Amino acid sequence: DRYLSPPAGAYNCRPIAAEARGSPHGWGIAIDLAVVHANYWLWARRPADRPVWRNKIPRAIVDIFERHGFIWGGRWHHYDTMHFEYRPELLPDRVEATARGRRTR
Repeated sequence: DRYLSPPAGAYNCRPIAAEARGSPHGWGIAIDLAVVHANYWLWARRPADRPVWRNKIPRAIVDIFERHGFIWGGRWHHYDTMHFEYRPELLPDRVEATARGRRTR
C-alpha cells in the first residue's frame, strides 16, 4: 500500500525531535509510515503559530493499527499522522477488557 511503503522508520535510538527525551522509536515500539502521505504539526505552522490539523492517512489504516494496540499520532494536539506507537494500555477499550481478563478484538 502506498501509505505504508517506504516506511519512514521504526527502531532508531534517538531523542524526540527538538527535545531531550528519548523517542519511542528507541524502545522499538513506534513506526512511521511513508512521509509523502504524512502531516506533522510543525510542518503546518501558520504565522499565528497555530498548527492546522491535516491528515491523509486513511481511516482504515488507523483502525487496523488501533485494533492491534497502537496509538495514532494523528490524535494528538501536536499531531504526527505518520506515527504509530505500540501502547495497548492507553486504548480505553483494551484497558477495560484486560482488567476483566478478556482478550480484545
